[in-house]
Amino acid sequence: MAFDPFLYVALGIGFGIGRVVRVPTAWVRGASYLTVVALVALLGGSIASLPLPVLGRTIPLGLGFAALLLALTAATSIVLSTRLRGPAPAAPTPVEPRRFLLSVGLLAALVGGFLLGRFVPEAYAGAIPWALYLLLGIVGLDLRLSWASVRRAWNPIASACVGALGAATIAIGLGVLAPGPSLGTSLAFGWYTLAGPLVAARDGALLGLFAFLANFFRENLTMLLSPLVGARLKGDGLSAMGGATSMDTTLYFVTRFGDPDAGGIALTTGLALTLAAGVVVPAVLAL
Repeated sequence: MAFDPFLYVALGIGFGIGRVVRVPTAWVRGASYLTVVALVALLGGSIASLPLPVLGRTIPLGLGFAALLLALTAATSIVLSTRLRGPAPAAPTPVEPRRFLLSVGLLAALVGGFLLGRFVPEAYAGAIPWALYLLLGIVGLDLRLSWASVRRAWNPIASACVGALGAATIAIGLGVLAPGPSLGTSLAFGWYTLAGPLVAARDGALLGLFAFLANFFRENLTMLLSPLVGARLKGDGLSAMGGATSMDTTLYFVTRFGDPDAGGIALTTGLALTLAAGVVVPAVLAL
């Protein structure tokens, strides 16, 4: 998503209310999840207007690129965290069945939103900012911030950069993509409304769609996978996976499934990577 100051106005209002009125955590989690389901459905509906033949050719490449990027990002975060905190316990934390069902629910919302958008064309994209305002307001009610977590943001920022460069290098090395669109896509860090138009202007509409979808899938895969991998990756890893979106769309997932005290990490990571993408992506595509 593009930088929208009103998102942080909503977050600040929710945070302020949460400091004055103690809202039950269970209520915040339930309301947040319902809002996220609506948001994911709107995201699915927002791409439903794209031609099916074009989507059929571009979705596998974009999805594969996003999966590769996230795998490299998560692996880098684990390595950095291990060096910083020492080795993780030998037995990984098992995934709770309820968390698996949450991921299934989000996937169903994404597919359902897409199908609804195919049969009931509406301006779904226009409703996305309002869903985000509501989500960040609710998340702010129970948000915990600390300077200690902000100082840890170097891990997700570094992990996101390594993952982006690694995925781009592999795609270039395999001859799947040229350097321009590959780096322009990966270094957007999930900011699909930036990557799509910029890559399209330089390399054509098809690669622009690829850049859009790869970053779109990065955001959605982070949402879908967070309940499953959050216990292992913690706030650092989920912030790195979310990239630029960790300060808005995926903030809920970082604090809910990674670490309740990771709000500072997510906000710092998202802001830093958003600013970096706004500078680096145009520069890379101009070369």
